[in-house]
Amino acid sequence: MPSIITGRAYTYVTPWDADLTTLTQETIFEIDESRLETNDMVVKTLATPINPSDVSQILGGYNKPIANSRLGTKESHPVHVGGNEGVFEVIHVGSEITNYKVGDIVIPKMPGFGTWRTYALVTVNETDLTPFIKVNGLSIDQAAIISINPSTAYQLLHQFIDDWKSGDWIIQNAGNSQASKYLTQLAHLKGVNVISVVRDGKLEEVADELYRFHATKVITESELLDNGFSIDKLTDGGNVRLALNSLGGKSVPGLVKSLSEDGTLITYGVLAGGEINYNGALQLFKNLTTKAYWLTANTKKNPSYKIETVNKLAELFSEDKIEVVPYVKVKYDSTKQDLKSCIKQTITDSKTQKHVIFYE
Repeated sequence: MPSIITGRAYTYVTPWDADLTTLTQETIFEIDESRLETNDMVVKTLATPINPSDVSQILGGYNKPIANSRLGTKESHPVHVGGNEGVFEVIHVGSEITNYKVGDIVIPKMPGFGTWRTYALVTVNETDLTPFIKVNGLSIDQAAIISINPSTAYQLLHQFIDDWKSGDWIIQNAGNSQASKYLTQLAHLKGVNVISVVRDGKLEEVADELYRFHATKVITESELLDNGFSIDKLTDGGNVRLALNSLGGKSVPGLVKSLSEDGTLITYGVLAGGEINYNGALQLFKNLTTKAYWLTANTKKNPSYKIETVNKLAELFSEDKIEVVPYVKVKYDSTKQDLKSCIKQTITDSKTQKHVIFYE
């Protein structure tokens, strides 16, 4: 007999409110299998990370969320579901759907899907016959986080320079971030060296782990900005072709100054406010290039590139050529805790370390 699935979602109606407690709510919905259409599929949530961009989206400072009026089989007032990253198991496939089967492990292809829910009902139509990317060969630990940080690192490495030579150099701020740790692993596979710049006072705490993930050099912001700092001495005259800026702020002039002739500065985050100031003479006389990068915009512009990126990363994970950067696992049990409280607490805890919720 057809069954009824009860789902829960962390939702909000209107973004742009600084108080998550009043802005968000837990929405309970039902998926009645007897009322599913032939082009409907249902997925069960296995794990969802908490990313800073997820919170920014809810507060109105990031990617525009997608309103959803069909959390369950009964249409409701449109709401936004929090979260942009997660891994799901396919538990129902309508008869018209040919690209997926029950048991497939999948991640959303496009941003804004709304992952912070226990189940998702998805209608597959001609506008997008493949709303998910299959990740069947991965562990749940790997699949849960592959969509954002590893994908960002992979595209940063491959999109702007396509003729890397062994011994080339990259310099990056926020060297202790998840994306930076994946970048060093991926660069190592190409024989490319990476200087990871970390906040003052953090060097002793993080250096060993960063070297384990194949950072070539780890320095502090103060070292980078010291008048006596010599990039030529640090790299033994190496070619610093790429500078990666995910912060903005005071470290950017040091990144630009470190670039070799014809080097490129990529800004892909604004976690320190986003202000960018540097000596224009350096750009002029070194022929430097500055560009922006945003995974969300990349994916919307070229979804096939996201699929290609995830598939390549899945291959590298499966071959043990890269490894998951450690994160904190949080268990959610719907019989013991409401989803809103779990996510609210995890958001608070994730300010110092990445957290991923696993759904029991």
